[in-house]
Amino acid sequence: MASRFLTRSRALTARASPLGARGGLHTSSVSAKLLDKLFKQPDGDAEAHMEPRSEAKVSLIQRLGAMRRRGGYGQGAGMPLYVPIKAKNIERAWEIWARHMRRPDSTVSPPTKETLVDLVLLIANAVRSRAAGIETDAIRAKQPVAGFRITTLLQHIFAESVREQGAKRSDELCELSSFDLRLGVSAHSDYAHMIALVLLAADCSMPSGNTRAIDAATAEDLALEISNMPTTRLVQLLVQAAIQDGVTVDAGILRAVLAAMAAMHDVAAACDTLALCYPSLAELLDPGLARTAQTQQAALGDPLTDPMGELCSAAVAGMLQIAKVGTDPNQLAVDPNQPQEDLSYEQLDGIVDYNSKELTEDELKKLNTWRTATAERIYRAYVSAGISQVLAPDNSPHPALLGSVVPTPGMVATVLEINLAAGDIELAALYYEALKAVLHQLQPSVSTDGFSNAAACHELKPGHKMDADLWVRMVQTANASGQIWLAAQLLGGMAGDNWAPLQVAYERYLDGVGDPSEASLAKIIDELRDSMLANNTSVADPALLEPLICALVGQRDRVPAEHLAVRIEQALLLSGLSDNADSAQTAAVSDETAREILRALIANDQIARAQDLADAWGSARPELVTHQYVAELIRGLGRTGKHAQALELFTDYQQLDQNEITLEMLCAVLEVYTGAGDYAEAISVGKRIRRLVSADPQRLPSRDTFNCLLSAYCHATQPGEAMRVLEEMRRYRVHADSDTYTILVLAMSALRSLEGLKLIAALANVDYNLAARESDQDYSPPLVLDTDYYNALIEAYGRMAEPMLALQVWEVMRFRGVRPNHLTATLLMDTCGWCERVHWDEDMKPQLVFVNHEVPDDYVYTGAKLLYYHFLGSALQQLQQAGLEFSLANYQHMIETLLRGAFLDDVVTMLIGRYEEPEETAMWIRRTYDARFDQVNPLIRDWVKRTTPPATEGGKEISGHAVTRFMTDYLPPIPLCKETVATTYGAVEVLRGKFVSEDDPRVEVQLAYRSKGLVFAILDLHEERLDRFLAAKRPDLLPDDRRQRMQAAEQAECAQ
Repeated sequence: MASRFLTRSRALTARASPLGARGGLHTSSVSAKLLDKLFKQPDGDAEAHMEPRSEAKVSLIQRLGAMRRRGGYGQGAGMPLYVPIKAKNIERAWEIWARHMRRPDSTVSPPTKETLVDLVLLIANAVRSRAAGIETDAIRAKQPVAGFRITTLLQHIFAESVREQGAKRSDELCELSSFDLRLGVSAHSDYAHMIALVLLAADCSMPSGNTRAIDAATAEDLALEISNMPTTRLVQLLVQAAIQDGVTVDAGILRAVLAAMAAMHDVAAACDTLALCYPSLAELLDPGLARTAQTQQAALGDPLTDPMGELCSAAVAGMLQIAKVGTDPNQLAVDPNQPQEDLSYEQLDGIVDYNSKELTEDELKKLNTWRTATAERIYRAYVSAGISQVLAPDNSPHPALLGSVVPTPGMVATVLEINLAAGDIELAALYYEALKAVLHQLQPSVSTDGFSNAAACHELKPGHKMDADLWVRMVQTANASGQIWLAAQLLGGMAGDNWAPLQVAYERYLDGVGDPSEASLAKIIDELRDSMLANNTSVADPALLEPLICALVGQRDRVPAEHLAVRIEQALLLSGLSDNADSAQTAAVSDETAREILRALIANDQIARAQDLADAWGSARPELVTHQYVAELIRGLGRTGKHAQALELFTDYQQLDQNEITLEMLCAVLEVYTGAGDYAEAISVGKRIRRLVSADPQRLPSRDTFNCLLSAYCHATQPGEAMRVLEEMRRYRVHADSDTYTILVLAMSALRSLEGLKLIAALANVDYNLAARESDQDYSPPLVLDTDYYNALIEAYGRMAEPMLALQVWEVMRFRGVRPNHLTATLLMDTCGWCERVHWDEDMKPQLVFVNHEVPDDYVYTGAKLLYYHFLGSALQQLQQAGLEFSLANYQHMIETLLRGAFLDDVVTMLIGRYEEPEETAMWIRRTYDARFDQVNPLIRDWVKRTTPPATEGGKEISGHAVTRFMTDYLPPIPLCKETVATTYGAVEVLRGKFVSEDDPRVEVQLAYRSKGLVFAILDLHEERLDRFLAAKRPDLLPDDRRQRMQAAEQAECAQ
């Protein structure tokens, strides 16, 4: 019988072993069905509900084997998870646990703690690099997913352990340190690797800050807390489990722990974690931390007793990183009105959020004081730990002190960064001298182990004393704090350590210059040159010089023109290509660097000088002038308006037989033709470009070139071809930008094509909502639509008599957080007060998607509906809430908008109402009411007079229209100045002229809801009101013609 069971066990083992490189679990159809049946049975007994089989009866041995595979009836809990774990099928094991065993209401027997720990180790080992220090891209891509799974499993393991032990306890002690959380893992590297993966699963872009310690009244509450604990507290539990497993917290584990705490900015969790193993280190972070008897008993020793050891170095370096980004947990006061249990694992920052950048001056000072004091305490504790007493040289009774430890460059660099960020320049200078002394004692390491190339520098030659990341971080901190002199010293030290700064490092150094004048720029270049000479390097070295020159002339797009001109002159002096250059201090540069200088000259519109220098340098540099340079020269000439000269240059270049007409040149010529307004020639060149791209899709023009081609087709009234170009952009994955859709919106607006406009808006929304996929490098981030696009869309909908769609665009603009400008305000006023309409049936043929003919702008009729005026006040208030300050032109347009509806009484009230006496304002409102009442039907007027008591009639609230009241209450008043007064009088004259003219067929359309008599009465009344006010209180604003009319009227009245 034993031999038969052994044979059966071997057969099962062979069938469950991985096949080839796939590592999948090979099972028969019968065993797969049994496994599925097991998951579906409510009572866990799969055999009791199986359908009768027609084949032969299953033997006892086969039934026992099936029971063993699925866990049996009363023993072997979690056997369905055990099989794929042993087969190393991670995906299947995770699917079984996540879908069928994780839920509390699962009918499947839960797995044991040992089984889940095996799954954790299996996941961790699957993403561990096989070679020491080498990680492939495939392994790095899998590590975040593995970290998430390990985090979930560990939270479940710890929570269930606390729940099980709490159920067996008779005491009410619920301190987490009293629970047994051991995992049964004995390898130091396994714990360090698990901690590193847990950190990868956390969102370090949003650090949690200081979190409170776990505190709960019952074991069940404690288990619930563990199930939702933050990353740093989970790391604390892992350290506790390692200690209970008998694993010494060595340098590898401690380094991973402190890295996790620094990444999440959690000083409180770091103190609590260090108190479990090394209380002396916890006291360095928080001197007020009291040692308990339990922590003293659990202490593994004091790492500072061996300052030369790896454990002490790892601890000090990690704690300095925590002090650099952390906050004092004792100063993070909890809101006294908020109960402690309601805080959960949120930051203890009910009063002050020290992790945000918006701090008051006192809060920032307090934060910097804590960071500098903590860093100084940690640094001095490490240095003083290596001081020993020796006999004095003169045999005196007082011993002498001898230092036996030298801090690492990383420690000194971190303390230097902390003091720089805090603004303590004197201490920063002292630590920089200490850094130089430390580096002087070290020998360059030819080995690359422990050194990495940072993004802002590269290896000049082998042999380094400090990691490149440390140099780059210190330079960035010095630039951010405005200490340019120190940044120059650090760049020189970086070069002396055989790290050559790249262009980006020099750009950050140059950006720190407050005064961009020629003298200031020359001064910082001299400081950089002297610093490199002091470190036995020279700025004349091409590896150091050329990135500096490229940094001077490379920021062409974001440097003002006058500042770029100063940088170009300095670059010419450094390169030795200028007539004023000192040949003793400069060196020749490569052709590519010389081309960068020429490109900067072209971008700075110094076209003639660029041509002269190219001719002068061409004799010694035959490869200097390339087709890319010629294309940029053509663009520069076209940008400065010299279109004929640009096309002449292209023609001369085209006539040379040895020169090839490249795609870059054709793109430049297309931009020149488009800028010159010759759209027919631009389309001809564009067709040539499209043929080249179709033949070789790997060579693609830029997005700006496609935008120029779109603009040419749109101006040539060929919207169909423009849409084909847009489709080609999508096919070639040249991502459209806001300018692309703005061009198309303006084209559809000019054509009055509503269907085409809706199509463009839909495509823009698709690109806006398209999220980038990490696996596809060709996808760009979502489209950013700027204010110009939304303004064009609002204007287009207004032209097509769709004011509600235009207002919906404004709502979308507000929802997406796009900042409006003054044109937005003008367009919204037009939308609310003027509805421009076209004759669709006669001219537009709306059944066509695109309209191939233009409608004259003057062939419109207008209908300013009173319905849309109630949106005006809300729109103006929303513009103010968005941070827009109205310009004088906006106020003038507001006056014109209101006067289109003949609301002269509203305009005058908003203009001068705040300067009038209350009785005077009430008198004009009374007269306005009477003027309107006189225009009512006589029968209705008589009925109102008979039914309204005189007292009530006199007490009626007739304070103006709702539009005026709303804007008076919530908007700033219209400024009273010559421009607004002239706009008011001018608009009144235009409005009166429209009613006087008998030949204009549009006269009665605009103001159909008001009679001509009422309009004239309102105009005359409030013109008189404005005249009287200006003549009495602001005669300097009264126009001369109005003054002459008033004088003539007074003379006529006196004559009568």
